[in-house]
Amino acid sequence: MATIEEHREEWFQILDEYPDDEKPDPENRLAVETSCSGFLGNMWTRATMPEVQGVSLPELEMVFIHYYLQKGDAFSAAMLAAMTELADAPGGRRAAAKGVERLAETGVPVPSWYGEEVTLGECWKAGDHYGDQLTYFCSFRAPSGDHALSFTVDYSEYHFDMVVDCDSTDDIERLLELHRDRNAKFADRLFVPVQADPAELNPGTKRSFEDWDIFCVEGDASRLAPRFLMLRELWKARMRLLPQIEPDEIRMPTDDELSLFASGFVNHILGKIALRAEHFEAIQELCWFHGVNGPRVSPIRAYVFLERYMPAKYEPGDPVVAAVGELYVPFLRWAASATELRPEAWPYFKYKTEKLLEAYPNWSAKDPDCARIPRPRSL
Repeated sequence: MATIEEHREEWFQILDEYPDDEKPDPENRLAVETSCSGFLGNMWTRATMPEVQGVSLPELEMVFIHYYLQKGDAFSAAMLAAMTELADAPGGRRAAAKGVERLAETGVPVPSWYGEEVTLGECWKAGDHYGDQLTYFCSFRAPSGDHALSFTVDYSEYHFDMVVDCDSTDDIERLLELHRDRNAKFADRLFVPVQADPAELNPGTKRSFEDWDIFCVEGDASRLAPRFLMLRELWKARMRLLPQIEPDEIRMPTDDELSLFASGFVNHILGKIALRAEHFEAIQELCWFHGVNGPRVSPIRAYVFLERYMPAKYEPGDPVVAAVGELYVPFLRWAASATELRPEAWPYFKYKTEKLLEAYPNWSAKDPDCARIPRPRSL
């Protein structure tokens, strides 16, 4: 098992390799915080429970603090000042503050923005009509200069909430304009930014952190959007300024809800397909999965159902698998109407689902662990 001393040596070498000509101006708060957040994001990919891998993120945060304490220059003071906000653990934030004080006592210049109050500005959101994806935008005000962050999450109640993009800027209008222009071109499935209640942001993004924490620590960092690693800790730090509301619990359909959902589709499909036992079992699966957190259909749900849920429960040659393939598009068309999906959003949804069905079933044997594998970010 690796020891903290081995990790200290490794990270001191990594931090030593940071080129001087790429280090941001210590007075540029957003640039320094982004740099600090990037190192913490990469530390996070190499940290986990100490009893499993031997090192935790709070321990690596202390390595970071010790490194910049010993360097003792203006950039080091700026990085420690950033750590007073960005460290995941409260103890790390306190240790960084003491580090800034120690450097100041030795005459090292502390950035002028250190200790200033950051306040929340406006919040916005944009996304799709299916409820699969939302991008949140937040502006923040500070005496040294305003800045803004965005955070994009793909939602899947049964699977992983995935962070698919992040951004930072000193001008929130730049971020909003990009989404206004793009989303307006695809009004059948996307909506342009609208103002959001700040109370939405923590519950809207928290599960994505928890899901990635479970899967990706000491995992395959190539599965992560690169800018997520750069801005993960900066977003988490700014979210501490917002209402600390927990996301709702994932709610499974009750027997009564499942029965009502299934009977509605059976009545719809009767006479159109000769229903056998495997069709009724397939309908139960379709209605249960698409009834999690209330009846809803979407491209992401279709992907997770066909590529993660079914392979986790069935051998590819099972009659239920074939029955699902036969029923799926008719089921989605009926459910889209029953759940009042916008009519203009159906053609794209149908196209994405039919593409998935072209390769279905695409597994060679039942794999219960398949549901634990994140889907591609490109979906």
